[in-house]
Amino acid sequence: MKPLYNFGLSQEDPITEIKGLDLADGDSLLCIAGAGEVPLCIAALKNVSIVAVDTSEDQLRLCRIKQQSAIILEPRVAAGFLGYTKMAGKRREKIFKNKIVHSIIKEDVDYWRKNSKAIRKGVIHAGKFEQFISKASLPGRLIIGKKNFYRLFECNTIKEQEAVFDRFFARILLKIIFKAVFHPRIYKNRGIDEAGMLHHSTGNIGDFFFNRFRNFCCSTLAHDNFLLQYVFFRQSLFPGALPEYLKIENHATFLRNQRQILFVSSKIEHVLSQAQPRRFNKILLSNIGDWMSKDSMARLLMDIQGKTQSGSRVIMRHIYLEHPIPTSTPFLKPDRNLGEELIKSDRFPFSSVVPIQHIKHEQLPDQTH
Repeated sequence: MKPLYNFGLSQEDPITEIKGLDLADGDSLLCIAGAGEVPLCIAALKNVSIVAVDTSEDQLRLCRIKQQSAIILEPRVAAGFLGYTKMAGKRREKIFKNKIVHSIIKEDVDYWRKNSKAIRKGVIHAGKFEQFISKASLPGRLIIGKKNFYRLFECNTIKEQEAVFDRFFARILLKIIFKAVFHPRIYKNRGIDEAGMLHHSTGNIGDFFFNRFRNFCCSTLAHDNFLLQYVFFRQSLFPGALPEYLKIENHATFLRNQRQILFVSSKIEHVLSQAQPRRFNKILLSNIGDWMSKDSMARLLMDIQGKTQSGSRVIMRHIYLEHPIPTSTPFLKPDRNLGEELIKSDRFPFSSVVPIQHIKHEQLPDQTH
């Protein structure tokens, strides 16, 4: 199946984002739409106004079909239809024909009819990264073994998982596979667009990913981590291992709050520059700094300082480059200690987290002495 978009699943953990932003009911959030899990899951947990932007119309179509599926289908059916859990392709086609087409715009109906194979397979599997990782994870799954994965899933504590990992997962051959699979010559364009590696250095990103792999397997209960299960098994294996917007216990909250999500086709810097001052008090930048030049990122941070007020919070993620806070934005203060704490319990800890707060102007140190 030809990839339709870069990402079928978001690679940020909405729980981490909520904690880092200190997100509360009534907040106004600007974020990257991406594959949709971040805004959708936040709506399932918090009563906030959300503007989710993306420059890719295909990514936005994915977000909209996820949103509408979660609205009109029972959560477990929606999970199967979208591809998080198993469902026959014919049943997915029937659900699309009988229910989904009546709830999405005509342009999206035409798009998904044209790409009916993605509907049959489950739309989350049609991302470039997901198709790459389905092949890249195969040797790792064979080396580790299904039995050892289930040892991990059967653990009830983090300490138990760490012991299982150190005994059955930490093998030199697995590290070699990481270095091969994520070698820039292989990963670039196959797993991610070349633009997403703008700031990649000459080192092998496989070393970085392998070093984070232990956290991925051990930082949260593996039984509940749908991202861990998806990477190696292409599906959620247990009923509780689903994104928050598809959990039964959050369904009523999601239905109420999803009306406050606005998906917008635009660059985040354009939306911010046109917004009224103080329109947003919480901003999620995802890892767009990996895709942006240093000058463009500096201008975006200047706009964030100008359009927010003290107390506002931002989260910036990165894999390849942590853009420095420019001297022109003295009121934006990163909290790297908090970021290090947050990543310890992140369900997909392959990008670093940098929380930033817009401080009160009088909090600046006195520069006169």
